Amino acid sequence: MSGDYANPSKQKVEDIFSLFHQDGIDTVSYTTFYDEFLDTDKLQKSWPVVESGLGEYGLSCKLDLVKGNMYVSTTRATEDRHIIFKAMDVLRLLSRSVPVHWAIQVLDCSVQHEIIKIANREGGLCKLFGINKDQFIARRILLAGVLKELNDLTGCGIFLKGDTVAVIGSLRGIKMISKIVEGCIAHGVPPAPLVRRIRKKIQPMKDARVKMTTEVMMSFEALRIRKKAQPMKDETVKMTSQVMQSLEAMCV
Repeated sequence: MSGDYANPSKQKVEDIFSLFHQDGIDTVSYTTFYDEFLDTDKLQKSWPVVESGLGEYGLSCKLDLVKGNMYVSTTRATEDRHIIFKAMDVLRLLSRSVPVHWAIQVLDCSVQHEIIKIANREGGLCKLFGINKDQFIARRILLAGVLKELNDLTGCGIFLKGDTVAVIGSLRGIKMISKIVEGCIAHGVPPAPLVRRIRKKIQPMKDARVKMTTEVMMSFEALRIRKKAQPMKDETVKMTSQVMQSLEAMCV
C-alpha cells in the first residue's frame, strides 16, 4: 500500500495509440501495459471471453504475457470504427484488475464507467488536496469497508486496486460513488454514515419497485391461467349443448 503512494510510477500504465494502413484499410490499434500486481493467470484464463466479446464487434485482441501488455485493433470486419474507443476502455479496466465480466460490459453504450485516481499520482485526489501518506492509508481502509454496501445500493461494480477506484454501472450510481470517494479520501469524511443515510433513502424505493414488480408478475400469471382455462370452458359449454340436443332428439 505504501508503495502505491510513495512510488506511483511503479504502477504506471502506459498507452500506445496508433493509426496505420494495412491490407488496403486504415487500422486503429491500442496497446496498454499492465502493472506487476495484475493477476495474469486469472486474466489469461478469462481472455477467451475478452476475445469473444470484442470479436462480436469485428475487433482483434491479443494478450502478451512476455511484454506485459494487451492489444486491440480494428479489422476489415469492424463496422463501427468508433467501437475501438470502447475497447480501449475495456483494456484500461482490465489493466486495473477489474473482472472480465464487468469490464466487457462497457462495450454497451448504456453502461458508463469511471476510473478515480485516489493517491499521489498526477491527477490523484491526494496530490490535488495535499493528503499525506498516513492519511491516505487510513482513509483508504475506511473506503474499502463500505464498497460492498455501495455495490448493493447502486448496482455498480466498484473495484479498489492500488491507487485507483474503478466504477462501472449507471451514471447516477457512478456520480454517487464518486462523491463518497472524494469526500472520504480528499476531505476525511467517514463514508459509513453517508452510506447509511443513502440506504434509508433508497431502500424504501427499492422495496416499492420489488413489490410493484411482484404484483405485475402475479397479474400476468393470473391472466395467463385465465386465458389457458377459457378454451376449456368454451369446449365444456359446447359439449353440454351437444348432449342436450341429443337428449331432446331422443325424446322426440
